[in-house]
Amino acid sequence: MNTKLYFLIFIICLIFSACPAEDDNGKIVVKTGRVTFFNESSYMVIVHQDAFSGPVLVELSAGQSRQIDVRVSENHGLGTYFSIEYLYRISDAFDTDSGEVIASGIDPNVQINRNIEENKSYTIQIPQPANLEFRTAFYKILNSHNLPFELKYLNTVFKQAGNDTVSVAPSKTGVYKFDGIPTDGRLFQNYEVVSTFASTPVPNENVKNGVIYSFTYDGTLVTKTGEQTIIFK
Repeated sequence: MNTKLYFLIFIICLIFSACPAEDDNGKIVVKTGRVTFFNESSYMVIVHQDAFSGPVLVELSAGQSRQIDVRVSENHGLGTYFSIEYLYRISDAFDTDSGEVIASGIDPNVQINRNIEENKSYTIQIPQPANLEFRTAFYKILNSHNLPFELKYLNTVFKQAGNDTVSVAPSKTGVYKFDGIPTDGRLFQNYEVVSTFASTPVPNENVKNGVIYSFTYDGTLVTKTGEQTIIFK
């Protein structure tokens, strides 16, 4: 048997070994191991499989543990990566009606690898982060007008991040969370503050992760009043 035929047989074997098996009734059987995640940090965490943008496996409060079934590692000894997203409370930056405002952050050093084998059990301890790189940005808009307002982008009306309401009452602050921003930022334009009798453009802004952008609405103009970098404490 020549070398090319050996190689072809090897590739076919790899393909079949990577595919889920079927039982006698033709149902797909997914091979799994049991993983207990223990959140030793003081933050709520979200565990993603593979990359930080990968599928969510489990969410854990501070100090909580949970056992789940995880598909066996199928990359021939390289193992499965678990990426940890930490949820960081920053509500002290806003007023009392803003609710609980949460920023999403990652510690790039907390990416855990295990080679998951069928029917075996594993314990993964999630540590306190040494540092956080934030993956969200916020708009904070103070309503100094005598009418409520809403934040709108084209046909989308935004809910506030902390209290899940749309309308911002006079003398209150609307807080809005934005995810999925590239590392070098994204230009935010065509955003408007809409009240009963007026639609007022929000200044264009190159929005970057980890920053709170502050504005004031007076019924006539939306004015940028500052920006604040979220500090991990």
